[in-house]
Amino acid sequence: MRVVVVGHARKIVEKELSKFGLKLNKKNPDIVISFGGDGTALYAERIFPGVPRILIKHSKTCSKCKEHDFSKVLSVLKEGKFTIKKEIKIEGTVNNNLKKRLVGLNEIGIHHKIPTKTIRLRIRVNRKIIEDEMIGDGLVVATPYGSTAYFYSITRKKFSRGLGIAFNNPHRKKRNIVVKDDSTIEVEILRGKGLMTVDNDEIMIPVKGSDIITIKKAKESAKIIEIEGKRRIKV
Repeated sequence: MRVVVVGHARKIVEKELSKFGLKLNKKNPDIVISFGGDGTALYAERIFPGVPRILIKHSKTCSKCKEHDFSKVLSVLKEGKFTIKKEIKIEGTVNNNLKKRLVGLNEIGIHHKIPTKTIRLRIRVNRKIIEDEMIGDGLVVATPYGSTAYFYSITRKKFSRGLGIAFNNPHRKKRNIVVKDDSTIEVEILRGKGLMTVDNDEIMIPVKGSDIITIKKAKESAKIIEIEGKRRIKV
């Protein structure tokens, strides 16, 4: 089985692979081992999209990483004693231009480009206006997987199905909603310069007045490895 390891301390895991008959392959892996936190897991999905991924957690500083025992998890991978669960991904496209398309696992965000100002947005779901003029810092449209991240920090809620729309610091209180995952969400920039973002990616697409961002479930999906029902493995 071909494996690649992603993370700042990846060499600690890499040197253990051969002991369990696993081959390091950085170009065409069968499995991605994400060794780190949630940010590393998102990065791993971004550079190896769709490849089954397992998340091995370590402390923030990784001061004790060399003391970890990877034998159990690597044996499980070798023997194939795991399950793979699919998670939907989300995409955002500006003005139907595929060159201005971002795909992520957690969320698509629309933010004002200048932090000290607000942005004005009109939001439609399946062509029906749900917010005629939202004034604030922007919004986040999340997947169920991403509902525990940025979406949760705004709403203090999680969800297991659909796409969640959360308004970020609105001028007037807005009701955050969850729509079906086959919905099409259109965000029209009424005023202000903004940025379309995805997950923790440093690549952002500028947007401006009259631009329309279409957000929906992507055709791509993520594959998450579970061991004994757990997705985040501690060693």
